Amino acid sequence: MAIPTDVQEYVEKNIKLMISQTETYIPVIKIVFPYSKNLADGIYNLIIGSALSVFVNQYAIRMKYPTSEDFLEFGKLALKYRDQVDKFFK
Repeated sequence: MAIPTDVQEYVEKNIKLMISQTETYIPVIKIVFPYSKNLADGIYNLIIGSALSVFVNQYAIRMKYPTSEDFLEFGKLALKYRDQVDKFFK
C-alpha cells in the first residue's frame, strides 16, 4: 500500500518548510554548536523526526495505522531530502 497522496504532500511540505528554515538559521546553528562534528546529521535527524510525527499524526487523523510498507515509503521519501541538508554544511 502506498502512502496516500495527501499524506505524502503534507509530509513533504513540512520537510521543505523545515529545510528552508534551516537555511535561514545556518549562521546561528554554526555559532551555537561549534564543536559538533556532524551538524548535517543532527539537523537531518531533527527534520525527519518532526516529519515522522506529522506522518503518524496524519494517519491518526484518519483513524488508521501506517503499515510497515508505509514506513518504508516514508523512509524513501525522507531520503530524497538528505543531500539538501548536507549541502548546507559543505
